[in-house]
Amino acid sequence: MKKIQTPLEKLISDKERIQKQCRIQEQKLNGDFSYIQENAGSLLLSGISYLLFPGSKSTTKSNTTTNTNTEVARQTGLSLGLSDYLSIGKNMLPLLWDIAQPFIMTWGIKKAKNIISNIFTKKKK
Repeated sequence: MKKIQTPLEKLISDKERIQKQCRIQEQKLNGDFSYIQENAGSLLLSGISYLLFPGSKSTTKSNTTTNTNTEVARQTGLSLGLSDYLSIGKNMLPLLWDIAQPFIMTWGIKKAKNIISNIFTKKKK
């Protein structure tokens, strides 16, 4: 006969089962993050090259069997449209602004310095 668990025993067994599942999921996530850290450069370059050249085939093979969005798009034959490129550009605008600000500030300060120096110095003709 099967022994009937009390509510406390059931909660304890559920807790142990959930903790075991959490440890397994944590190990999987740690493995994924390790892979991403080790291959961040190549993943970034392959993603950018796929966005810029969606029709070209990749010559490198991935060692993992995970399905990323780009792999799914390749398998189904979907290519990126204009709206996808616009969406990517819209999402990159804050990053581009952060990159452009120091250049704009440097140019603005030099221009203001030239204007102020021209005001206080007279040019000889």
